[in-house]
Amino acid sequence: MRWALVVGGVVENVIIWDGDTSRWQPPAGAQVVAVAGGQACSIGWTYDGSTFAEPEEP
Repeated sequence: MRWALVVGGVVENVIIWDGDTSRWQPPAGAQVVAVAGGQACSIGWTYDGSTFAEPEEP
């Protein structure tokens, strides 16, 4: 399953992980959020607690 590694509301990485915390723990201050099949998500996107969004153009 794909997971987003989110720090401060921003996706820092997208990983493949089985969700087993006995084998790997996210870094302190980060959260991992499951990315549903077909859902778009990429490094640099934002996460508001329920939705991933592309960063706005400057």
